[in-house]
Amino acid sequence: MEITGYVPPDEFWEMNDRLDQEVRDGAHLLPLFCLEGWDVPVMLGSWQLDGSEGGVSHGDGFSQAGPLVEVITTPQDPRALARNRWRASAGIPHNLEELQRQDATFNALAAERLTITVDGTPADVTLWRGQNSWLAAGTFGGFGIVINAQRNPPPPEAVRLTRVSDVEPLLQARRAALRAIRGEA
Repeated sequence: MEITGYVPPDEFWEMNDRLDQEVRDGAHLLPLFCLEGWDVPVMLGSWQLDGSEGGVSHGDGFSQAGPLVEVITTPQDPRALARNRWRASAGIPHNLEELQRQDATFNALAAERLTITVDGTPADVTLWRGQNSWLAAGTFGGFGIVINAQRNPPPPEAVRLTRVSDVEPLLQARRAALRAIRGEA
């Protein structure tokens, strides 16, 4: 996919400036978490302007090379968010029957209980293992946390999360990645 050309550069960066400000304004309301001890590029991942989710992407999300792990925080049900992330890899349903079939398949997936560390505190999550991937969902501090790990990620048993204290480095890393993709780096 090539982003350059769809939106003039000045409009593209103005749009990103607005998104960055939305993230700055909302980051104190929706905590973000990073994986500890994993030396890969880290940047802002998903961010919904309605405050329903925010994520931190670990790895290169703009390439198919290497592992990619996104840690997503939500004030909503983390299991529903995990199901939606799983659905994206299973294929978007085109009708109600496909949607119901996918829901039944997700509900039938073998789930495990796992304890991970979030800010030094043990937190229980539900873990679904896939082939070369895994998905985990749980709650911490009144928020749902979903970990979507793809492309031969580190083992879920090794996960330790730390709250992001400053979103600015995540925004700058995302901006640098976008510049590189657009050929502006």
